[in-house]
Amino acid sequence: MASMKTAYFYGGKDIRVVEEDVPIPGVGEVLFKVMSAGICGSDLHNYRGHRTRDDVPWQQGHELSGVVAAVGDGVSDLAVGQRVGIEAEHLLGCGECRWCLAGQYHVCPERGVRHGAKQGSHGFSQYDICVAGNVTPLPDEVSFDAAALVDCYACGVHAANRAPDVRGDVVAIIGAGAIAMTLGQVLKARGAGTVVLVGTRRQPVDVAIAAGSADIGVVTSEQDPVGAVIDATDGEGAAVTFETVGGQTQLIQQAVEMTRRAGVVSVLGLFTKAQTVDPVVAMEKEISIQWSNSFSTFNGESEFATALGLIVSGSVDPGLIVTDHFSFDEIGEAFATADDKRSSGAIRVMVHPSPDRGD
Repeated sequence: MASMKTAYFYGGKDIRVVEEDVPIPGVGEVLFKVMSAGICGSDLHNYRGHRTRDDVPWQQGHELSGVVAAVGDGVSDLAVGQRVGIEAEHLLGCGECRWCLAGQYHVCPERGVRHGAKQGSHGFSQYDICVAGNVTPLPDEVSFDAAALVDCYACGVHAANRAPDVRGDVVAIIGAGAIAMTLGQVLKARGAGTVVLVGTRRQPVDVAIAAGSADIGVVTSEQDPVGAVIDATDGEGAAVTFETVGGQTQLIQQAVEMTRRAGVVSVLGLFTKAQTVDPVVAMEKEISIQWSNSFSTFNGESEFATALGLIVSGSVDPGLIVTDHFSFDEIGEAFATADDKRSSGAIRVMVHPSPDRGD
């Protein structure tokens, strides 16, 4: 039986690459060779020890793309050799609850469980298996790196779908990482008048502007972010403020303060520390706070497919967002680079488990 390299995560910086058998796809499943896998912010929460897990060791890597290597019984619309994008397996719904039947499988109470077992994508592996329904053929013009970023763009599409119409309005984004930049491009494609992006460092903010993700960049070490957004909106505040950082910093209150009266705060960031909001300010302004959790469908349309379509049409451009590339044997260095963006200047780091990624 053929073997492959795969990474197991033991918590913190303990990442071990081992060899094991290549899995065999079952009924309705697809085996694919992983070509690009992005290191997500949620991966870094585990790396930094901000989240604990019971399933030690675990595998991960949900921003990924690849080439079909084999198909299981019952799969007739995919062929060996096809270039494909992968919708993360942790978003699988049960298919039977009220939310799944409404197309909102991202909030299924049994999300990510299949045949009684917790599922997840294994992008940090040379091969992985996925249900065929989560595998999307890629047009030739979409690179493996761009396809791995569809997950990020789909999160932006979902947040934009949940928020009020932004056409012609000023919106704010807290954060200057890949989620913020892909979201900014989605908002511009949706007709946002001005996107004000707030980051803690000058370098990624400048990248965001160069990438077309923002019109105005605010660096918190240089100016007050709330005041800057208020000034950019003639004293009103942003129509919608999108929080994309999460982690342990108190940012939802900051979002409330920079949002206009009767405006909306959309939270995409995954927080690992409880947040505090001043109810007096939020009440006075009648701010709506909504949460944006991953993606699924909207009005019957796949948000993953919508995001891929934006890339194909050229409405968004991931070119400047992917900054670093590492081979699979360099995965430890890849995570260190993604973790220390202040020194590395990285935005989205890609690991390439297969040396012949072809981009």
